[in-house]
Amino acid sequence: MRTRPMLTLALATACLYATSAHAGDTKRFSVSVNTGIISDMAGLGATIMQDGSIDTADSTMANAVYATGQILMSDRDNMTIDSNSKNTDSNFHLLDGYETGGPMLGIEVGGDLRYEFDDLLGFPLFLRAGFHLHDRMTGGQQSRTLGTAAIDDGRIAALLALNGLDANDYVGGTMATNWDAGWFEIPISLGWNLEINPYTSLYASFGVSWFKGGFSVGLEVDEAYANVLATHLDADTMTATNLSPGSVSDVAKFDATAMGLNYGLGAQAHITSGLSVFLELNSSGAGATVFSNTLTPEAQQLLTSTSSASLAEGDPTWFKKLAYPVVFGGSSVRIGVRYYVF
Repeated sequence: MRTRPMLTLALATACLYATSAHAGDTKRFSVSVNTGIISDMAGLGATIMQDGSIDTADSTMANAVYATGQILMSDRDNMTIDSNSKNTDSNFHLLDGYETGGPMLGIEVGGDLRYEFDDLLGFPLFLRAGFHLHDRMTGGQQSRTLGTAAIDDGRIAALLALNGLDANDYVGGTMATNWDAGWFEIPISLGWNLEINPYTSLYASFGVSWFKGGFSVGLEVDEAYANVLATHLDADTMTATNLSPGSVSDVAKFDATAMGLNYGLGAQAHITSGLSVFLELNSSGAGATVFSNTLTPEAQQLLTSTSSASLAEGDPTWFKKLAYPVVFGGSSVRIGVRYYVF
């Protein structure tokens, strides 16, 4: 019967202790460390899952035979082509296997310095500056292994043979892509702190961020897959022309610096008079359209010949770089510890 009064007394004592400890606390300068999860690094989720990138010419075997309209594959195309190849009565098997990577899930680690102006302004404003590192944790890897459509279609096999090409060199090829991203961010923001009670508070902030870094895509294309991408067919003239450089291994890197905005919402709880824990929802981002590093001659020839036969015949290495919008940032959920120094 005495358990409930004793528990009530214990809770009241704990609350009184926390309240009295915080009431005498006039510390305004603090330092924090935190970590968080980013749901879609570099905003590449749509590209990896749905869009693909870089068109294949209509005359390529990739487009005309294997229904591949993009050089850089997408998860959606992999899944759709594979499903249709397995679940219909068609004899044309376009895929023999695939791997979907999904958008890149990232991790961030960092910290900030914060000063609260309550005493100076008589209003709960604060200024903070931080440093955050962002890196990929999972996702972004894809692969595709072609089926036997070049042999299944007797007309294609005959056209290849007529031009001295072997249809067996156009089946079972594999391409793998590996997307990666990483950057650092220096945010400066102004915030407003709302004290709920002496030991918990809510806050919001808004500011600007400076970003440096980017993303990359690694390409691993074997000879058979490169043949499919770079061989052009012309039914009117009964010609098949292979402009492939052979297997290709390269990494296209996109690096940039940019300014953007940041904002966040958080909740903080005081453990002691000088130590607090917090949970924060943060969004930040900036964008810039940049060129990749110069590609290898083999990659240049493959992309050029896949995009246009006439370009490849005139200048096999015309496709020297890739252009792409670099997107830094994203939304993240952070947890951290804050220590009030003075």
